[in-house]
Amino acid sequence: MNRNSKRSEILKVACRLVRRHGAAHLTLDAVAKEAGVSKGGLLYHFPTKESLIQAALDDFLDRFDSDTDAEATRNQTLDNRWAQAYLIKTFEIDKEDLEMSFGILAAASNQPAMLDPMRERYVLWQGRMAAECRDPVEATIARLAADGLFYCELFGFAPLDSRLRSDVLAYLMTMVKSRDQKGMSDGGI
Repeated sequence: MNRNSKRSEILKVACRLVRRHGAAHLTLDAVAKEAGVSKGGLLYHFPTKESLIQAALDDFLDRFDSDTDAEATRNQTLDNRWAQAYLIKTFEIDKEDLEMSFGILAAASNQPAMLDPMRERYVLWQGRMAAECRDPVEATIARLAADGLFYCELFGFAPLDSRLRSDVLAYLMTMVKSRDQKGMSDGGI
């Protein structure tokens, strides 16, 4: 297994262990054993438990950013491509990423400063959506609704069935339409 895939597997294992046993029980020994690497091999990638947690958070945020940018680039027919891509990618987060997110947030909850990179990304994401959309309030409501869906699914708070999820996404996508299209349908602005 190459270095990057081993690193990625270690991150997944750490998040799975947090989900299964809780953040307080996450140890480097347990991660090494479950990932099938030596403790020295684990320490090569992550010298401390905190560096492991921070790397998991950074990895998740980087992948979400990259996937959102790719969706915006790929779908040239979308108005306000990045804002709509944000909604699409939030609604497409898979079970593995939910598990990783749960593990990251649980592990970082004891050290709020570890969430600073996530706070910084949310500021950037909010700024992009508000700047790109006709109405920054509608863009913000759409982002907050998508984020709410993510956290509901993350913690199992009345997750939506697939039909309702699809309808909610379609509704939110209309909230972040371009200035010109909404202006025409709203009688002009």
